Parts: sequence; C-alpha cells; structure tokens
Amino acid sequence: MLTSVVDRTGQVNPDDVRGTFEEVERKFAAHALRIAWPVAIEIVRMPIMGATKSAKGHHTLYASLDAFRSNAFDGLLAHEAGHMIRTETRHPSHDPAVFGRMGRSVRVPREGLQALGEAFNHVQDIYADDLSFLTGFEDRAHEFFRVWIEGNSRTRSKDRWTNVSRSVTNGFALGNLRRHGLLAVGDPLLTRARNFDRRVGFEAVDGFAEFFATLPPDPTVETFVDRVGALAASMTRAARSRSL
Repeated sequence: MLTSVVDRTGQVNPDDVRGTFEEVERKFAAHALRIAWPVAIEIVRMPIMGATKSAKGHHTLYASLDAFRSNAFDGLLAHEAGHMIRTETRHPSHDPAVFGRMGRSVRVPREGLQALGEAFNHVQDIYADDLSFLTGFEDRAHEFFRVWIEGNSRTRSKDRWTNVSRSVTNGFALGNLRRHGLLAVGDPLLTRARNFDRRVGFEAVDGFAEFFATLPPDPTVETFVDRVGALAASMTRAARSRSL
C-alpha cells in the first residue's frame, strides 16, 4: 500500500513514480505476492540507486534521481519491493532474530568485517531478486550486471580485503544471472571476473558465483546461517591465499 511519494529533488513528477510502483505491485499480485505494510517513497540525490528502511510495520523506499531517470527504475522498485516482502514474511535472510545468531557464529578477521557486511547485503539481494525477477526485469539484467563487473575489473586495490569484496560482488552478479538462466556458457563476463581475480592474486570468483547461484530458496535458519558461515570462510581463504 503506497501512502506517499515525496520528491526531494524538484525534478520528478510524483504521479510517474506512483504509476510505476503500482504497476510493479500488479505484477507481483499475478504471482500471489503483495506488500502488506504501508510504503512511502522518497526521490533523493544519493550515490546508490536505492535502499529501503523497514521498521515498526512501515517501509520507506529511497530512490535516487539517477535511478528514476534510468531505464531500470521499475526494476529498482521491484527489487526493493522484494526486500519488503522478505522482511514482512521473516525470511531468514531478512529476519533480525537470525542476524543475532549469525553474529555469534559467523567469523572473519576484524579487517574483513566490512567486506563480510557487503557480501551479506548481496545474499539479501539474491533473495529479493528471486521475487523481483518475476516482474519481468530479465531483459535488462545482463546489461545491469555487466556494468558492475566491468567497473570492478578496471581497478584493483592494495588492500586484500577490498579485492576480496570486489570478487564477491562479481560472483554475486554472475551467480544471480546464472540462477535465473541468464548466463551462457563462455559468457565474456566470466572471463572478465576471472581475470580480475588473477590480477589481484587469487582465484575465488567461480566459487562465489556457485555460492550465490545455489543458495536454497527457502532455507531453514540453521541452513542459512551455515551457508553464510561458509561464505565467510571462503572469503577468508581468498584474503589469506598467496599471490599467484
């Protein structure tokens, strides 16, 4: 239920935002999916495409002006709606009670905590996208993730964990595409992602892609925590591996 659209940039017609969101809702409804809590949308200037804050039975979706102007605005809204539905249904990937269990059992070195946090965001994104892809974003997904991988492939850091984080992001992009049947054998994106790993001194992206592609759609809490723990262990091995 969309309760308000606020444009904080002075560049957007709120009715256009409302219309796109309502179309996304209709597409979800065709799959018997709906957002139960009230939703407020704010169009803002921000460096990322969008984000959602959910608290006390209410969602606030922040979308960037750049996202609104892109050809992926409906995909962004569908992605954020996927997060909302996962939160409302207390899927293990979006359940704060599960986060506490993860904090007690999932370990990385202190210097890897930020990278693990970013990796966990990708885990949540996988489960949001399992829903958002139902709305018909497949035709633009490959191009969307191509930009991610190519951007990562142009730079490398002297910090080992930063490079591990970029490899995980590449693995997320590849794994998400594969999960939805959008990654062909021999896709050039695979070569780019593997070449990045080799330049920074490890070979981990295929394992990360496999992890994201095969996350169970409806895991138990125990299975979910175990899988995140396995991801953390893989990241730590990559960070500690000797340069090739």
